[in-house]
Amino acid sequence: MLRQNEAGVLSGSEFFFNTIDSHISNLFYYTSLCGHYYCDDQYIIDRQYYDSLLLILVEKGSMQFSYHEKEFSAGEGDMVLIDCADPQRYTADPYAEFYWMHFAGANSLELCSHLTRVHGSPLFHMPNTKNAAIQIRALLRQFTTEQIISDAEQSRLIYSALCYLMPGNRDTGSLSEHTPTQQAVQYIHNHLSGDLSLKRLAAEVHLSPSHLIRLFRAELHYSPHEYVIRCRMDRAKYLLKTTDLPIKAIAAEVGYGTETSFTGAFTEKIGISPRKFRDMPLG
Repeated sequence: MLRQNEAGVLSGSEFFFNTIDSHISNLFYYTSLCGHYYCDDQYIIDRQYYDSLLLILVEKGSMQFSYHEKEFSAGEGDMVLIDCADPQRYTADPYAEFYWMHFAGANSLELCSHLTRVHGSPLFHMPNTKNAAIQIRALLRQFTTEQIISDAEQSRLIYSALCYLMPGNRDTGSLSEHTPTQQAVQYIHNHLSGDLSLKRLAAEVHLSPSHLIRLFRAELHYSPHEYVIRCRMDRAKYLLKTTDLPIKAIAAEVGYGTETSFTGAFTEKIGISPRKFRDMPLG
């Protein structure tokens, strides 16, 4: 269920937070927030500034955009690339199903500026968007199904989507769903409120703790503990934005014994307190 400040967002819609370490932003492309929305004409985003780039893929229906003092419509199969540092407004018209992704990192701003300048517009039409759309759906599918989504794989999918919007492209594969790391990741997602110590995770996948650490670092570039914290922060963000649960209840839901310990960990990792994060607009 979405909170009331998401006017026009219909049942079945979902969104995902993605918490990353600061050093990753200099190495990879990454999404900070993404989703798959079904919206009616009550859905209106009108903002002056948001510190990210935005890529929207319209699956069904149509959307109206106002950006850089131009008005345009995006229909089925179209993609729109926006620098949210500039004022923008977009709505469902009168219904739209679409994927969306706020992203940043590495040289993403320079690449996107070049891409829209060469293309002459932030609006991209079929059939030029076909392969780019495959990458975006693949990225969102991994969030939806809680599959491994390493920083490198996430960056590849975003970068590939952007490159597919220009002449010349290639595609590559994805990670296996049955590795010990994947099994551990699934266990983490299913037991965020429980014991996720290294010893426990290693026992679940029948490996030594040191071996599991090596596998995690090789596939995800995180230790198991770092990945657990990342998942707990993402889940906490989701609960803060989609429920009215007390902070204490959310703390328990994501594996913290007290509200104080959760608030301290959240503030240190995210940069603001849970209460302030709950009051912030999604963007």
